[in-house]
Amino acid sequence: MYNWVLLLILSFSVTSVSAKQLALSFDDGLNPEVEPQAAQINHDILTTLHQNQIKAILFPSLSKIGDQQGLTLVSEWGKQGHRIGNHSDLHQNLNHDDVTLAAYLASMQRGDSQFKSLQGFVQRYRFPFLKEGNTQQKRDGVRQWLDQHHYQSGAVSIDASDWYYNQLFVKYQKEQDQARLEKLKQAYINHLLDRASYYDDLALKTLQRSPKHVLLLHVRAINAAWLGDVITAFRQHGWQFIDSDTAYQDPIYKIQLNILPAGESILWQIAKVYGIENLRYPAEDVPYEQENLRRFSLSSTKL
Repeated sequence: MYNWVLLLILSFSVTSVSAKQLALSFDDGLNPEVEPQAAQINHDILTTLHQNQIKAILFPSLSKIGDQQGLTLVSEWGKQGHRIGNHSDLHQNLNHDDVTLAAYLASMQRGDSQFKSLQGFVQRYRFPFLKEGNTQQKRDGVRQWLDQHHYQSGAVSIDASDWYYNQLFVKYQKEQDQARLEKLKQAYINHLLDRASYYDDLALKTLQRSPKHVLLLHVRAINAAWLGDVITAFRQHGWQFIDSDTAYQDPIYKIQLNILPAGESILWQIAKVYGIENLRYPAEDVPYEQENLRRFSLSSTKL
Protein backbone atom coordinates (compact mmCIF):
# COMPACT_ATOMS: atom_id res chain seq x y z
CA MET A 1 0.00 0.00 0.00
CA TYR A 2 2.68 2.50 1.01
CA ASN A 3 4.80 1.85 -2.12
CA TRP A 4 1.79 2.42 -4.38
CA VAL A 5 0.94 5.63 -2.54
CA LEU A 6 4.48 6.97 -2.82
CA LEU A 7 4.61 6.20 -6.55
CA LEU A 8 1.29 7.98 -7.07
CA ILE A 9 2.45 11.01 -5.12
CA LEU A 10 5.79 11.25 -6.89
CA SER A 11 4.19 10.84 -10.33
CA PHE A 12 2.32 14.09 -9.74
CA SER A 13 5.17 15.99 -8.08
CA VAL A 14 5.36 18.88 -10.50
CA THR A 15 6.33 22.50 -10.05
CA SER A 16 3.58 24.48 -8.32
CA VAL A 17 1.70 27.19 -10.15
CA SER A 18 2.53 30.74 -9.06
CA ALA A 19 -0.66 31.18 -7.02
CA LYS A 20 -1.57 28.71 -4.33
CA GLN A 21 -5.09 27.42 -4.97
CA LEU A 22 -7.82 26.97 -2.40
CA ALA A 23 -11.43 25.77 -2.31
CA LEU A 24 -13.75 26.65 0.58
CA SER A 25 -15.82 23.95 2.25
CA PHE A 26 -18.31 24.30 5.09
CA ASP A 27 -19.51 21.64 7.49
CA ASP A 28 -22.66 20.88 9.47
CA GLY A 29 -25.24 23.60 8.78
CA LEU A 30 -27.55 25.03 11.46
CA ASN A 31 -30.88 24.12 13.02
CA PRO A 32 -33.26 27.14 13.07
CA GLU A 33 -35.07 25.70 16.08
CA VAL A 34 -31.86 25.77 18.11
CA GLU A 35 -30.06 28.76 16.56
CA PRO A 36 -32.38 31.78 16.13
CA GLN A 37 -29.90 33.40 13.75
CA ALA A 38 -29.55 30.32 11.54
CA ALA A 39 -31.26 31.83 8.50
CA GLN A 40 -29.28 35.08 8.81
CA ILE A 41 -25.97 33.27 9.24
CA ASN A 42 -26.71 31.08 6.22
CA HIS A 43 -27.74 34.12 4.17
CA ASP A 44 -24.68 36.18 5.12
CA ILE A 45 -22.22 33.43 4.23
CA LEU A 46 -23.90 32.87 0.87
CA THR A 47 -23.98 36.62 0.19
CA THR A 48 -20.25 36.95 0.88
CA LEU A 49 -19.47 34.02 -1.40
CA HIS A 50 -21.59 35.57 -4.15
CA GLN A 51 -19.95 38.98 -3.75
CA ASN A 52 -16.53 37.37 -4.08
CA GLN A 53 -17.57 35.13 -6.99
CA ILE A 54 -16.61 31.97 -5.09
CA LYS A 55 -18.35 28.61 -5.35
CA ALA A 56 -18.00 26.44 -2.26
CA ILE A 57 -19.19 23.04 -1.05
CA LEU A 58 -21.38 22.39 1.99
CA PHE A 59 -21.31 19.11 3.93
CA PRO A 60 -24.49 19.13 6.07
CA SER A 61 -25.34 16.71 8.84
CA LEU A 62 -28.98 15.89 9.54
CA SER A 63 -28.53 16.02 13.31
CA LYS A 64 -27.08 19.52 12.99
CA ILE A 65 -29.78 21.02 10.75
CA GLY A 66 -32.90 19.56 12.39
CA ASP A 67 -36.11 19.28 10.39
CA GLN A 68 -37.36 20.74 7.12
CA GLN A 69 -36.42 24.32 8.04
CA GLY A 70 -32.77 23.34 8.27
CA LEU A 71 -32.97 21.35 5.06
CA THR A 72 -34.41 24.42 3.34
CA LEU A 73 -31.36 26.43 4.38
CA VAL A 74 -29.12 23.70 3.00
CA SER A 75 -31.02 23.70 -0.28
CA GLU A 76 -30.21 27.40 -0.74
CA TRP A 77 -26.58 26.47 -1.30
CA GLY A 78 -27.43 24.29 -4.25
CA LYS A 79 -29.81 26.86 -5.71
CA GLN A 80 -26.99 29.41 -5.67
CA GLY A 81 -24.61 27.16 -7.56
CA HIS A 82 -22.69 25.59 -4.69
CA ARG A 83 -22.14 21.89 -4.17
CA ILE A 84 -23.74 19.85 -1.40
CA GLY A 85 -22.17 16.67 -0.03
CA ASN A 86 -23.01 14.18 2.72
CA HIS A 87 -21.83 14.59 6.32
CA SER A 88 -24.06 11.79 7.71
CA ASP A 89 -27.05 11.94 10.04
CA LEU A 90 -25.72 11.58 13.58
CA HIS A 91 -22.30 13.26 13.15
CA GLN A 92 -20.53 10.41 14.96
CA ASN A 93 -16.83 10.08 15.66
CA LEU A 94 -15.81 6.84 13.95
CA ASN A 95 -12.68 6.62 16.12
CA HIS A 96 -14.75 6.18 19.28
CA ASP A 97 -14.99 2.61 20.54
CA ASP A 98 -18.74 2.90 21.19
CA VAL A 99 -19.50 3.79 17.54
CA THR A 100 -20.12 0.57 15.63
CA LEU A 101 -19.63 0.13 11.90
CA ALA A 102 -23.27 -0.86 11.40
CA ALA A 103 -24.60 2.24 13.18
CA TYR A 104 -22.20 4.48 11.31
CA LEU A 105 -23.12 3.09 7.90
CA ALA A 106 -26.81 3.53 8.71
CA SER A 107 -26.13 7.17 9.57
CA MET A 108 -24.31 7.68 6.27
CA GLN A 109 -27.21 6.08 4.37
CA ARG A 110 -29.78 8.36 6.03
CA GLY A 111 -27.73 11.37 5.03
CA ASP A 112 -27.52 10.16 1.46
CA SER A 113 -31.28 9.56 1.32
CA GLN A 114 -32.09 13.09 2.50
CA PHE A 115 -29.52 15.08 0.54
CA LYS A 116 -29.35 13.31 -2.81
CA SER A 117 -32.50 14.99 -4.17
CA LEU A 118 -31.15 18.49 -3.55
CA GLN A 119 -29.94 20.67 -6.40
CA GLY A 120 -26.15 20.74 -6.41
CA PHE A 121 -25.75 17.41 -4.58
CA VAL A 122 -22.60 15.45 -5.35
CA GLN A 123 -21.68 12.05 -3.97
CA ARG A 124 -18.88 13.20 -1.72
CA TYR A 125 -18.63 12.14 1.90
CA ARG A 126 -16.88 14.03 4.67
CA PHE A 127 -16.15 12.20 7.89
CA PRO A 128 -17.37 14.02 11.02
CA PHE A 129 -14.37 15.25 13.03
CA LEU A 130 -12.28 13.97 10.07
CA LYS A 131 -12.10 10.61 11.88
CA GLU A 132 -12.03 7.63 9.52
CA GLY A 133 -11.89 4.70 11.93
CA ASN A 134 -9.83 3.41 14.84
CA THR A 135 -9.96 -0.21 13.64
CA GLN A 136 -9.30 -1.81 10.28
CA GLN A 137 -12.82 -3.21 10.24
CA LYS A 138 -14.44 0.20 10.58
CA ARG A 139 -12.01 2.00 8.28
CA ASP A 140 -12.27 -0.57 5.48
CA GLY A 141 -15.99 -1.13 6.00
CA VAL A 142 -16.76 2.54 5.35
CA ARG A 143 -14.42 2.60 2.37
CA GLN A 144 -16.28 -0.37 0.92
CA TRP A 145 -19.64 1.41 1.41
CA LEU A 146 -18.31 4.54 -0.30
CA ASP A 147 -17.05 2.52 -3.24
CA GLN A 148 -20.29 0.54 -3.60
CA HIS A 149 -22.35 3.76 -3.53
CA HIS A 150 -20.05 5.55 -6.00
CA TYR A 151 -18.96 8.17 -3.50
CA GLN A 152 -15.84 10.26 -3.89
CA SER A 153 -13.63 11.88 -1.30
CA GLY A 154 -14.74 14.90 0.70
CA ALA A 155 -11.36 15.15 2.42
CA VAL A 156 -9.65 18.38 3.40
CA SER A 157 -6.04 19.42 3.04
CA ILE A 158 -6.26 22.33 5.51
CA ASP A 159 -7.86 21.70 8.88
CA ALA A 160 -8.58 24.60 11.26
CA SER A 161 -10.26 25.41 14.56
CA ASP A 162 -12.88 27.91 13.43
CA TRP A 163 -15.41 26.14 15.68
CA TYR A 164 -13.36 27.15 18.73
CA TYR A 165 -12.91 30.76 17.61
CA ASN A 166 -16.65 30.86 17.00
CA GLN A 167 -17.29 30.09 20.67
CA LEU A 168 -15.21 33.13 21.61
CA PHE A 169 -16.96 35.19 18.94
CA VAL A 170 -20.40 34.37 20.32
CA LYS A 171 -19.24 35.14 23.88
CA TYR A 172 -17.84 38.58 23.00
CA GLN A 173 -20.81 39.36 20.80
CA LYS A 174 -23.21 38.68 23.68
CA GLU A 175 -21.09 40.87 25.95
CA GLN A 176 -20.95 43.56 23.24
CA ASP A 177 -17.20 43.67 23.76
CA GLN A 178 -16.09 45.39 20.57
CA ALA A 179 -12.46 45.70 21.64
CA ARG A 180 -12.12 41.94 22.13
CA LEU A 181 -14.05 41.24 18.94
CA GLU A 182 -11.58 43.31 16.94
CA LYS A 183 -8.64 41.48 18.52
CA LEU A 184 -10.36 38.17 17.91
CA LYS A 185 -10.87 39.00 14.24
CA GLN A 186 -7.15 39.54 13.77
CA ALA A 187 -6.34 36.39 15.76
CA TYR A 188 -8.83 34.38 13.68
CA ILE A 189 -7.49 35.57 10.34
CA ASN A 190 -3.93 34.95 11.56
CA HIS A 191 -4.94 31.44 12.65
CA LEU A 192 -6.42 30.50 9.27
CA LEU A 193 -3.45 31.88 7.34
CA ASP A 194 -1.08 30.05 9.69
CA ARG A 195 -2.92 26.75 9.24
CA ALA A 196 -2.93 27.17 5.46
CA SER A 197 0.81 27.83 5.49
CA TYR A 198 1.46 24.89 7.82
CA TYR A 199 -0.36 22.35 5.68
CA ASP A 200 1.08 23.76 2.47
CA ASP A 201 4.55 23.34 3.98
CA LEU A 202 3.69 19.69 4.75
CA ALA A 203 2.77 19.28 1.08
CA LEU A 204 6.05 20.79 -0.08
CA LYS A 205 7.99 18.48 2.23
CA THR A 206 6.21 15.37 0.96
CA LEU A 207 4.70 16.02 -2.48
CA GLN A 208 7.29 18.62 -3.50
CA ARG A 209 4.42 20.78 -4.71
CA SER A 210 1.49 22.84 -3.51
CA PRO A 211 -1.71 20.88 -4.22
CA LYS A 212 -5.18 22.18 -4.87
CA HIS A 213 -6.22 22.80 -1.28
CA VAL A 214 -9.58 22.35 0.45
CA LEU A 215 -10.09 24.38 3.65
CA LEU A 216 -12.45 23.16 6.37
CA LEU A 217 -14.78 25.80 7.86
CA HIS A 218 -18.22 25.59 9.49
CA VAL A 219 -21.56 27.34 9.02
CA ARG A 220 -21.20 29.53 12.09
CA ALA A 221 -21.67 33.15 13.15
CA ILE A 222 -17.97 33.95 12.98
CA ASN A 223 -17.87 33.15 9.27
CA ALA A 224 -21.09 35.03 8.62
CA ALA A 225 -19.39 38.09 10.12
CA TRP A 226 -15.79 37.78 8.91
CA LEU A 227 -15.68 35.52 5.86
CA GLY A 228 -15.17 38.55 3.61
CA ASP A 229 -12.16 39.62 5.66
CA VAL A 230 -10.78 36.08 5.53
CA ILE A 231 -11.12 35.96 1.74
CA THR A 232 -9.41 39.34 1.36
CA ALA A 233 -6.53 38.27 3.61
CA PHE A 234 -5.97 35.04 1.68
CA ARG A 235 -5.94 36.89 -1.63
CA GLN A 236 -3.45 39.40 -0.23
CA HIS A 237 -1.20 36.48 0.72
CA GLY A 238 -1.19 35.05 -2.78
CA TRP A 239 -4.03 32.53 -2.62
CA GLN A 240 -6.37 31.96 -5.57
CA PHE A 241 -9.88 30.63 -4.90
CA ILE A 242 -11.18 27.73 -6.95
CA ASP A 243 -14.35 25.62 -6.75
CA SER A 244 -14.51 22.22 -5.10
CA ASP A 245 -14.90 20.31 -8.36
CA THR A 246 -11.57 21.73 -9.51
CA ALA A 247 -9.87 21.14 -6.17
CA TYR A 248 -10.97 17.52 -5.94
CA GLN A 249 -9.38 16.78 -9.30
CA ASP A 250 -6.05 16.79 -7.49
CA PRO A 251 -4.83 13.18 -7.21
CA ILE A 252 -4.12 13.49 -3.47
CA TYR A 253 -7.85 13.14 -2.80
CA LYS A 254 -7.88 9.66 -4.33
CA ILE A 255 -5.30 8.34 -1.88
CA GLN A 256 -6.40 5.92 0.84
CA LEU A 257 -3.66 5.36 3.37
CA ASN A 258 -3.12 2.26 5.49
CA ILE A 259 -2.85 3.99 8.87
CA LEU A 260 -4.68 3.64 12.19
CA PRO A 261 -6.34 5.53 13.65
CA ALA A 262 -7.38 6.80 10.23
CA GLY A 263 -8.31 10.37 9.46
CA GLU A 264 -7.31 14.06 9.76
CA SER A 265 -6.22 16.23 6.85
CA ILE A 266 -5.07 14.18 3.86
CA LEU A 267 -1.76 16.06 4.04
CA TRP A 268 -1.43 15.19 7.73
CA GLN A 269 -1.93 11.53 6.83
CA ILE A 270 0.66 11.68 4.04
CA ALA A 271 3.11 13.42 6.38
CA LYS A 272 2.57 10.65 8.93
CA VAL A 273 3.46 8.04 6.30
CA TYR A 274 6.58 10.02 5.41
CA GLY A 275 7.61 10.15 9.05
CA ILE A 276 7.46 13.94 9.37
CA GLU A 277 8.17 14.79 13.01
CA ASN A 278 6.15 16.88 15.47
CA LEU A 279 2.74 16.17 13.93
CA ARG A 280 0.24 17.09 16.62
CA TYR A 281 -2.71 14.81 17.34
CA PRO A 282 -5.56 15.53 17.32
CA ALA A 283 -4.41 17.69 14.46
CA GLU A 284 -6.52 20.73 15.46
CA ASP A 285 -7.78 21.20 19.00
CA VAL A 286 -8.25 23.87 21.66
CA PRO A 287 -4.84 23.65 23.45
CA TYR A 288 -3.00 24.52 20.26
CA GLU A 289 -4.71 27.91 19.97
CA GLN A 290 -3.42 29.41 23.21
CA GLU A 291 -0.17 30.74 21.75
CA ASN A 292 -1.98 32.48 18.91
CA LEU A 293 -4.59 33.96 21.27
CA ARG A 294 -1.82 35.16 23.60
CA ARG A 295 -0.37 37.21 20.77
CA PHE A 296 -3.62 39.14 20.65
CA SER A 297 -4.10 39.28 24.44
CA LEU A 298 -7.01 36.84 24.41
CA SER A 299 -5.54 33.69 25.93
CA SER A 300 -6.86 34.26 29.47
CA THR A 301 -10.46 34.11 28.28
CA LYS A 302 -12.57 31.37 29.84
CA LEU A 303 -15.63 30.01 28.07
